[in-house]
Amino acid sequence: MSTSNPGRRTSDPATDVSATNSSVIETYHAARAPAQVSLDPAFDASPDAYGDPESSFQSAHDSVSNNFESSDFDPSSATEFSSTNPPLDPLLLGVQGYSPVYEGDGFSMLSQSFDTGVQMDFRGSGFDWLDFDLPSIDLDMNRDRAVDADMPASACVNPPPGDFIHTLPTIQSRSNVLPWPFEQGQEAKAPRFPLPRLHEVLPKPLAGTGTHTSGADDLVRLLSCQQLPPPHELVNGNMSSGVELLRQLIGVYFSGFQIIQPIVHAPTWTMTECPTVLLAAMACIGSALSGEPNAIELSDSISEFCASMITWLGVSDNSSYSDITYLAALCLHQIYSLGSGNRQLYQNADRTRGVLIGSLRGLGLLSSRLNLHQEAPEDNGPTANDPAILHNEWTSWASRERERRIAWASFEYDCSLCTLTNRRGAVDLSELPSRLPCADSLWEAPSAYAWAALKSRSPSRAQGATLSGVLGAAMSGKPLTEQVSMWGKRLCAQIIGRLLWDLKQLETLSTSEYFGLSSLFKGHQQSKAALLRGLDSLLVFVNEPCSTSDLVSYNISSLLCHYSHLYAADDIMDIILYIVRNVASKGPCCDKRLDVARQRLTSAMKSDSRRARRLLWHAGQIVAVANEYLVSAPCEIMRLFMAYIFIVAYVKYCPRCDETGSGVKIRLDIPNRHADHRKAVAEWIHRGGPTQIGCADDIYTDGSTADITKDAQSMFQRLRSWGLAEKFAKILQCFENNEI
Repeated sequence: MSTSNPGRRTSDPATDVSATNSSVIETYHAARAPAQVSLDPAFDASPDAYGDPESSFQSAHDSVSNNFESSDFDPSSATEFSSTNPPLDPLLLGVQGYSPVYEGDGFSMLSQSFDTGVQMDFRGSGFDWLDFDLPSIDLDMNRDRAVDADMPASACVNPPPGDFIHTLPTIQSRSNVLPWPFEQGQEAKAPRFPLPRLHEVLPKPLAGTGTHTSGADDLVRLLSCQQLPPPHELVNGNMSSGVELLRQLIGVYFSGFQIIQPIVHAPTWTMTECPTVLLAAMACIGSALSGEPNAIELSDSISEFCASMITWLGVSDNSSYSDITYLAALCLHQIYSLGSGNRQLYQNADRTRGVLIGSLRGLGLLSSRLNLHQEAPEDNGPTANDPAILHNEWTSWASRERERRIAWASFEYDCSLCTLTNRRGAVDLSELPSRLPCADSLWEAPSAYAWAALKSRSPSRAQGATLSGVLGAAMSGKPLTEQVSMWGKRLCAQIIGRLLWDLKQLETLSTSEYFGLSSLFKGHQQSKAALLRGLDSLLVFVNEPCSTSDLVSYNISSLLCHYSHLYAADDIMDIILYIVRNVASKGPCCDKRLDVARQRLTSAMKSDSRRARRLLWHAGQIVAVANEYLVSAPCEIMRLFMAYIFIVAYVKYCPRCDETGSGVKIRLDIPNRHADHRKAVAEWIHRGGPTQIGCADDIYTDGSTADITKDAQSMFQRLRSWGLAEKFAKILQCFENNEI
C-alpha cells in the first residue's frame, strides 16, 4: 500500500442506519452472565505439549499424583529432564498450589512503592485497539502487488435509473404487543413501510478511473439485485467484464479465506444461485486478499456497497434475520470490518454484532442447554440408493451442517472482537452447539455418492464430535476417542481462551477499585492453570497437520495458546499495554504514572527472571509459528503484534546484567519440536543466557530493539491486505522510536 494515500481507509461507509434499525439492533444486545464451568481439581493436563505426541498422554497421568508441584508452562516433559541438576523450579505454582507472585493481598512480584506515595493497579486497564488513534507517522508499508492487465480496476458507476420515493407515509401507532421474546411466533406482523429501491441507497461510484471502469460498473449492476440475472441475460446485457471480475474475487475468497472459515459448501454452491448479499461479502474479502492493483480501494468500495445492502435488506424485510445466507453475509462482512483498520467500519460491526448473535438465537442455532453433556440425536446415514433421494439427503445434510458452521464461525468472530476490543463476548459459552463441525472429508465430498460412501463407513463423522467429550479429553490430558476435525479442535481452544478471558475480567472487577474481593482473585489461580494445561493438550492434538486447512487451524490454535499464557500472566501484560498505548499516543513525555509502570515492569522481570524468560519464550513461539506459515486473519495480526511488543518491552526493561555472560544460547523464533532444542529451552529458562530472535543475534546487545522492530515490520508487510496490520505496525514503530 502506498503511503501517499493513507486516508483511503478512513472514509465512512455509507451505512446510515435508520432509527428503526437502531431499535432492532438495541433489542438484540443483552448482558451475558459469566459462564459457569466446574473444574475438577484432580484434572492435571500437563502433557509435554511441545514434545512427542506419543508420550504426552502418559506424562499427564504420571503428574496427577503431584497435581500442582510441576511446572505448568514447562515446554519439556517432566520425565525427559528429571535428572537435570539442579531441578527446574516451577514458575507458575508453588507447593501450596498458588502462584509465587500472589502472596498476601496483592501482586507481590512487583514492588508497590517507588516513593511515589500512590498504589497503582494496572490490571483494570483493558484497552480497545480498534478504537485507538495515534499521531501520524511516516511508515514505509509499500505494497508491491503484481500488476495483472486482465484484472479490471475499480471504476465510476452509473446505476440503472429508478423511481426514488421521496416521502414516507405517516407512521401509525402500534397496538400493544407482548415484548420480545414472548411475541415470537405470533401471527401479527409489524407495519411495513416502503423504502427506496436497493440501487438508490447503494454507494454510487466505485473508486478508480481509466480504461477498466466497465468491470466495476458491471459488478455493481450485477449485485444491485437480490439475485444474479439468468446466464443468457448476462450475455445479452453485455456485463461479461463484471461477471469475470466477480469470478476472480470469489476465486480468491475460496483459495484464501475458505480454509480459515469453511462455511460455504463448495460442492453444492453455484454463483448464479447464491444471493447477491453473500456474493458481495465474499467479493469484499476476496478483493482484500487479492494481489491486484488498487485492491484496497476496490475492497473498501465493495465494503461500503455491502454494508448498505445488508442494512437495506434487514430494514426492508425482517425475515432476512431468519435467512441463514443473510447471516453468513453479515458475519463475513463483520470479519472484514475488524481487519480493515477503519474505525467507522469497526464501530458498525460492533453495533450489528447483536443482530447477528440474536438472529442465530432466534433460529435455535445458539441456545442455552442445561449442561454440556446434553446430546444431539444421531444421524443414521443415507437411507436410499435412488439418485434423486440420495441427492436430496446430501443437500439437506449440507444445509444443516452449514447452519451449524455459521454459528461456530460467528462465535469465533465474537472471540476475535473480544480479543481486539477487550470487551465481553456476546455469545455465552453455555449456548454453543453441542456438536463440533463434521469431518472435513464429509464436508468436502464432491458428490452425493462420495458423501454416502464416506458416511456409511463412519456415521458419527457426519454428526460432528461432541463438544463436551473433546473439552473433557483436553482438560484431563487424555487422547481423543472421537474423530475431530482440525477446525473443531481449534474451536475448543477458542472456548478455553474465552473462559480464561472471562476469569481475567472477573479478577479485574474483584480489585479494590470495584468490589475488593481478593479471595476471588486468588481462587482463580488453580482454574487458570488447569485451563492453560488444557490449551497445551490441544496443541498436541493439532500438532500434525496434513493439509493446508489443517495448517491454518494449527497456526491459529498455537497463537491462541501462547497468547493465552501471556495475558494470563498476572498484570505483566497489562503494564506493557499501558506503557505502549501511552507512549504511542503521547510520545516521550514526563508522566509520573508511566514512570511507576516502567519501574513495576522492571521489578517484575527482576523478581522472577525464570518466569519472565518463560513468557518471553511464549512470545517468541508466536513469531516462530508465524514465520513457518502466516495466516492472514484479523485476530492473528493482533496476537502477533502483542508478541512483538512483549519482546521489545522485555529487551527494554529486563536487567541485562542478569542475562549476559554464562548460560546456554538459544533462538526463540524457531519451532520447539526437536528434543535437543526443548532441552536447551528448559535450561535457558532455568539459567538464562544469550538469546537470538530474527535479525537480533543477541537481544541483550545495544540496537537489538531496532532489529526486532524491523523484523516485525517485515511480518506486517506480508499481512498488508488488512488495514489493521498497518495500524499495528505504526504503533510498534512509535513505541520503538519514542520509548527510552
